[in-house]
Amino acid sequence: MVTKTDGSDLSEQVKAIQAELASLTDTIRKFGSEQASAGAEALHGVAGRAGETFRASAEEARRRGHQAAEDIESHITKNPVPAVLIAAGIGLFIGALIGRR
Repeated sequence: MVTKTDGSDLSEQVKAIQAELASLTDTIRKFGSEQASAGAEALHGVAGRAGETFRASAEEARRRGHQAAEDIESHITKNPVPAVLIAAGIGLFIGALIGRR
């Protein structure tokens, strides 16, 4: 059975579909924006944690280096003659390497 529809009814249906598509497009745009914002915040958090980890590692390396320097200084103070002989030997070795060029 074929029914006849007038042009105004069809026009209203097209307008209703267009309005729903516009609403759907707006909803998708808002959702995409929210997801992008959440992703940016997550990335910022990860970058912040990575920075904190790097700073902690650098501080630990600095502390260990300082402790090693203190240990060497203490060892040299307790045993000055062997320390001077070792330093002289290293100096002679480096001098021999440079002299060969």
